[in-house]
Amino acid sequence: MSDKRISTSPSAIQVENRRKTIRIEEKLHTISQLEKGERIVDICHNVRHADNSVRTIRGIADRFMESAITEQECLCSKT
Repeated sequence: MSDKRISTSPSAIQVENRRKTIRIEEKLHTISQLEKGERIVDICHNVRHADNSVRTIRGIADRFMESAITEQECLCSKT
């Protein structure tokens, strides 16, 4: 049996996947879509996020809502 060699051509080199940062506005929009009764699959297709990201957002939606309220209160107190 011959040894398999790893190709070093540019097309064979895989680019490392980077994590995408989801802004709080996008998370709140996702939460509102979930509250309206949209399916997770449809939301994933529309916002182009992985389904486990949307499920995580759904799982800790209360934290995102609290942080949004706190952020809004901070902005209001500055003016």
